[in-house]
Amino acid sequence: MSGKYPADTKLLPKLIADECGTSFIPVREAMRALESEGLVTYIHNRGVWVTPLSMSDLDDLYRIRIELESGAVANSDKFSEKEIADLENILQKMAEFRESGEDSKVIRLNTDFHFKIYRKTNSPRRIKLIEQLWDHADRYQRLSLKYRHDAADVEHHEILKHLAAGNNLQAAKALATHLETTARLVRAGFDVDDSQSQIAHN
Repeated sequence: MSGKYPADTKLLPKLIADECGTSFIPVREAMRALESEGLVTYIHNRGVWVTPLSMSDLDDLYRIRIELESGAVANSDKFSEKEIADLENILQKMAEFRESGEDSKVIRLNTDFHFKIYRKTNSPRRIKLIEQLWDHADRYQRLSLKYRHDAADVEHHEILKHLAAGNNLQAAKALATHLETTARLVRAGFDVDDSQSQIAHN
């Protein structure tokens, strides 16, 4: 999910196997798994291609994410002072790496921030579903880095403020707004009319 292969790129299993220092079989199995997740597309007699980004997929994906992730926040256990401090520390590091242009570290810490929150819901099945959706959303999240800048940091702190106050419902609403904003900005980046978006605004 590093973005090495852009949308509509033809994937060459033998070349990828050589680059990874492995045999053809695990690469083929990996491509089958990616195909089942909709991340690559097999075209008869043409090979395997990276599935292009889709605005309808973006809308559908983020609509489901909002439901699952805001639900996780709304139903999470109370956060301790140490847990809040740990989350604040993550946001501080994210700001530093964003300033230095280290996007890969920003993405990793963003994942850490969100999942430290979601795991407080104590629902392994929900977490598994959210993880799968994040895998699908990875390409959109990377694209959103072009547009988010400091806005995401403000939104993250808004979520954290409500969690620190023990107001999970307000934190869930702040998270929903955060995800809706990300989706809208990615859509705007494609110069597509935002009015076509079917994402609900609460």
